[in-house]
Amino acid sequence: MFTQKNPQNTVNIDFNELSPEKESEILISQATAAHQQYILRANNEDLINAINLYIKAIKINPDIPSAYYRLASLMHESGQIGLEGALEQCRRAVELDPKSASARMYLGYFLSQNGEYEEAKEQFKTAMKLKPTSSHRARLAMALAFLEKRKQNEGSADFISFSKAMFYIFSGSFLFLFDRANIKMFCKNVINDLNFAKYRAVGKILEKTNLDKNAYELYSDALDNTKNAPLFYEKMAGIAIKKERPEVALQCYQNAVQLSNHDPETVVDLIEFIEANFPEKVDDLIDNYTILIKKIPGFSRGYYELGNLYLKKEEKINAVSAFKLALEGEPENPFYQNSLAFAYVQLEQYDSAIELYKKALENNPDNEWTAVVAQALAAIYHRIKGNFDAAISMLQNALILTKNKTEIYLSLADIYYDIEDMDEAIKYYTLAIEGGYKDAKVFSRLAMAFWERDYIENAIEFYTRAIDIEPDYEIAYNNLGVVYFDGLNDAERAKPCFEAALKLNNNYTMAHFNMARYFETKGNKVSAANEYQYALDLNKVYPEIDDEIIEERLFKLFET
Repeated sequence: MFTQKNPQNTVNIDFNELSPEKESEILISQATAAHQQYILRANNEDLINAINLYIKAIKINPDIPSAYYRLASLMHESGQIGLEGALEQCRRAVELDPKSASARMYLGYFLSQNGEYEEAKEQFKTAMKLKPTSSHRARLAMALAFLEKRKQNEGSADFISFSKAMFYIFSGSFLFLFDRANIKMFCKNVINDLNFAKYRAVGKILEKTNLDKNAYELYSDALDNTKNAPLFYEKMAGIAIKKERPEVALQCYQNAVQLSNHDPETVVDLIEFIEANFPEKVDDLIDNYTILIKKIPGFSRGYYELGNLYLKKEEKINAVSAFKLALEGEPENPFYQNSLAFAYVQLEQYDSAIELYKKALENNPDNEWTAVVAQALAAIYHRIKGNFDAAISMLQNALILTKNKTEIYLSLADIYYDIEDMDEAIKYYTLAIEGGYKDAKVFSRLAMAFWERDYIENAIEFYTRAIDIEPDYEIAYNNLGVVYFDGLNDAERAKPCFEAALKLNNNYTMAHFNMARYFETKGNKVSAANEYQYALDLNKVYPEIDDEIIEERLFKLFET
């Protein structure tokens, strides 16, 4: 049975009986412990825990300087505040305790990050004066500030900045050796690294010897005893996948993402797993792509994938917005242009779609792909704009680009059918069918084209083939009856066709009209009148023919 660990780093304490001073002191102690755990294990849960504890401590006692600069560091690292917010927190800490070397050091660090090097140096110098023997961090931070400024200068000023940076690096490194707290933390890191290597090596051996349960339990134990818990969660996920436990694997991947502070590579692993195993979890995919975009500014592919996910949810406006953002990053990407064009089509913004499809065609990353885009553009010209020449031109170009011509033949045949060029329609429908396309409606359209050109036998052949493919296709039955009735003057062969159409759909207006014509031919005026009247009534609900035509034939039945 696979289980998940969710370690907690704080001890539950009843604060009701404590004074505010003691309560804030305990909270600071817990926050510091969580902070150290985060440094050791790089665990996002420890990070969140430390932030929450520092915030609680400040609410109880807003005059604790250490809480402000440590909170600024953690919140900035987690992306919850920017540089201005971090500077504000650190300045507050300096106001509360101007003699705090750590507050000065943190303020100097964020000032240097903000490009305010001169003020940053003053803060570092003050920190060094306040605690000369414990100033290794301030000295190293000062060195970084000089190196950053060096990039902005030239000549002797550049050499001076470099020399000062080297001085502070060496002096800071030397003083580090006399800082017991940092040596202790360093030793903890060494032990942590050794534990990490041990768990990883043993787990690998267990997996290779197919002791998956033991390996899973080992990795679970490693979550509490090493850093890089996200890595061990991913290894647990791999074992769960092997054991066909996708739900457990999903939870492991989600834990890895959370504990890694949404590390981009870990988020990508989660996304790929969901896409492969839970593609229906569209909302989860949207959430994770959104996280990825925040972590990697300018990640155009992320916006592109978001757009496709929004299309799956039929959130068309969101899809358009996402594809636009993708194109801002890569304006000439034909795949992004094509997808935005498709989204515009869904919103019926056809002019915008046409322009983007044209740009995608110009970029032409691949002939086969470009042929598909050309078909999409041709469909707009044909169905929406009524520009048949442009549609035909697009499709003719597509034929040159692709080996898969059947769909293009069908599109060309439909256009020629609509403009009543039946010879060309017959040509392209035939090419499509010769290419292996079998569809009752296409066979029926080809039969109609033959009928329009008075090729009676061909029309009979393809209506019959349409019925063979789709035996419940009432339109083919009715039309085949019309060919027998009007083309061959064979009312008896027509009758069972009309009857079959009505059996499949008794609300078929034209089939009732044609059955009435059959009865009229046979001199059965009563049955003919009933069928004409039935057709007339149906035509008001399912209009297929002018009422005047039905009424004229109905009235003529009883003329003397």
